[in-house]
Amino acid sequence: MIKLLTEGAVDEMISAACKLVIEKGMTTRNSELIEAARKNELLQVKGNRIFPSSEALQSCLVHMKQNRISINNFYQHQHGWPDMLIDHQVTNELVVKLTDLPYQYCDHQAQQIVPLTRSHVIEGTKLMQVLSAKQDIKGYTCGVPQDTADPLKTIEQYLIGFRYNQNGGGTIQSVAAEVEMEFNEICCIAEGRENLQDRNLMLFSPSPMILDADDLYLCFKPGINLESFMVGSMPMMGMTGPVDPIGSYTLGIAEVLGAATILHALFPQAKAYIYPHPQAMDLKTGQMAFGTIEHARLEMMKLQVMKALGLQYYNLKDIMTSAQMPGSMAQGDKALGFYTGFIAGYKAFNLMPLSTDQVWSPVQALLDIEAVRNAWAATRPINNPEAVSNAFGTICEVIDNDQLFGETVDTLMNMDVNYDMNSVHKRFFSSEVWITGGRQTELVAVEEKCADLISEWNYHPEQMKLEKILNIYSRLCKKYNTDPIRLD
Repeated sequence: MIKLLTEGAVDEMISAACKLVIEKGMTTRNSELIEAARKNELLQVKGNRIFPSSEALQSCLVHMKQNRISINNFYQHQHGWPDMLIDHQVTNELVVKLTDLPYQYCDHQAQQIVPLTRSHVIEGTKLMQVLSAKQDIKGYTCGVPQDTADPLKTIEQYLIGFRYNQNGGGTIQSVAAEVEMEFNEICCIAEGRENLQDRNLMLFSPSPMILDADDLYLCFKPGINLESFMVGSMPMMGMTGPVDPIGSYTLGIAEVLGAATILHALFPQAKAYIYPHPQAMDLKTGQMAFGTIEHARLEMMKLQVMKALGLQYYNLKDIMTSAQMPGSMAQGDKALGFYTGFIAGYKAFNLMPLSTDQVWSPVQALLDIEAVRNAWAATRPINNPEAVSNAFGTICEVIDNDQLFGETVDTLMNMDVNYDMNSVHKRFFSSEVWITGGRQTELVAVEEKCADLISEWNYHPEQMKLEKILNIYSRLCKKYNTDPIRLD
């Protein structure tokens, strides 16, 4: 396992981050947050800036180290960011999850990117259901449908996941404030939770040292119980953060520790989690860049930083590309992410689609799944204490009986153990065979595999839950004058 940072450097980064929290505090535009902070003895307010005390910071660090996460917590009671937390001490198997962030669809045949529709999301979710059942791939839906009223987009995303996927519904998008209560009621019905007032919030704040997020208002909404929260930040090297990776990570650590400390002082009963997530920049446009060397190095550092903070968990490693279509750039970016992830010690991956996290492509999803599983399988230790003695017996059998090894019982019984028989590709091992085989493009076989998997879909959720959810959804459709989604 490669460590990009020395132990002394990580400790120095954390120490500098803590000093930044205490000396510089966090700015905010949220008046309710400022008012609550004024009343808290562990916090000091100057203008629109909140300064945590050193006691508050230490209390938060102790609190976060005590927050355990449930092993194998996927798809139980919290569908969204909580099941993206991985216990680095007990995860010994490969974990692969497909993200639900896309809002566009890749038509690679026409070389077009179009808005993601309800039909696209349903078809993609059926694919994810079959992949979950057959290959234990995690995930809820392939993205957010765009052909509906804006307030209903996340609700329809959740509904499609619940209807078509055994893992249920889920979203990590911000839910429109005007439908948040109905959305939470739907989640409680689907996930078997009774307390409608509990909330588990993911709060991503801008840099530098700013505590602001779309869902922050829920912390101060009367009657709401903040059960847990995760704060994240994404300082960009050379734009919203220092240009070097150590500097950007120092800022990122300070931002999440500062935000978590303030919220912990105000809501001490809530579990607190952090997600420092620095990013690289494209020097031509000033936008975030993914799939690059700089991005890969930042991701490798993350696991080391989380361990140095003494935290039990890390987030699934995002695998991203800047490519808009399946092809050499996409696969090169993804391969860089997989292999640098493995050598940094990651065992759990969140597969983003194309164009960072925007464009769903079922073809790209299958390519990514195969790539990460192949990389994992190729690097696993071979442990078969009887292999040599078995080989000796088989070799003797072949020589004594003038056979081919393909005729032996050993070969027939162990072919599936030593070969992967589920490749999504159709391989031609010479140009002559490829020409006589119809000169197929490599994506044709992947398209056919997608269609075959979707044809195997067969799932129906608990009917009583579905009817209760549809009643709430139907009322919202009438409110927003939108035709309900058609569920088969």
